[in-house]
Amino acid sequence: MKIAQTKIQLIHNPTAGAEEHEAEHLTEMLHAAGYRCNYVSSKKKFTKKMATDVKYIAIAGGDGTVRKVALAMLDKKLKYKRPLAILPLGTANNITSSLNIEENLRLNAQSWKQEKLQKLDVGVAKTRREEKHFIESFGFGLFPALIKWMDEQPKTPFEDPNDEVFEAHNALLHLAKHYQPIPATVLFDGKELSDEFLMIELLNISRLGPKLMLAKNADPGDGMLELILIKAKQRPLIIKYLEEIVAGKKPQFPIQPSSVNQFKIKLDTKDIHVDDELMETSQHTWEIGVLPHMIEVLLTK
Repeated sequence: MKIAQTKIQLIHNPTAGAEEHEAEHLTEMLHAAGYRCNYVSSKKKFTKKMATDVKYIAIAGGDGTVRKVALAMLDKKLKYKRPLAILPLGTANNITSSLNIEENLRLNAQSWKQEKLQKLDVGVAKTRREEKHFIESFGFGLFPALIKWMDEQPKTPFEDPNDEVFEAHNALLHLAKHYQPIPATVLFDGKELSDEFLMIELLNISRLGPKLMLAKNADPGDGMLELILIKAKQRPLIIKYLEEIVAGKKPQFPIQPSSVNQFKIKLDTKDIHVDDELMETSQHTWEIGVLPHMIEVLLTK
């Protein structure tokens, strides 16, 4: 007797990954694992072409594609509320690495039917005029400066993704040595702190940017964010850490994060990012919090 296949929605970034990650190869692999796919490209208006009679929403792409789909699902509220199954095809894959999701796509897909689910929070950053949601992190200073630097570089593809990561590590080290500190006043845990900072980050996951483990104990479903404050006077610590990274070592991040669910900051800077995107804003006061358990993700380990 033929076993009925499970119908899933596959949202695929066709520019991510190698030849074996093309649409035809992915759908064949998923078919062999017991799934019938409704395929749509993430480069199209995918919410208009999605099926609603599916068990999972599979996302084949990097962190940016995962964020794009997850936030689109939230925007559509319950219409498409399904567990997300992630097939990591990106360079960093910080979300799947933080969730210990299997990188081998075949083993990954075969494990979905175990239905081991992880709740995933969504961060929210607000001003009086705007509201931004994030899956990975929201922050100021060094990391948005790195994103800006990388956006300005010639778009030459790397044969080895690790070369791109190594270039980003070198660029971040250079920025850490020369970045102008940001004066800011922050409020969390009932305390107010005014100082000059090189970096202020609120992480929902353990990793950030070019595969850097900054908050190893982060739980993306605990209703908390991991706050990292690097003061100007701590510049030598971050430089030493990045020098060891560039040298091929695996040092622990030297700044201990604080778990927070509410955070307020007042500062004046254009170096702001939400996940992997830069922000253009004139707002100086931000309130950052958490929307708990908004998404379910299928784990593989």
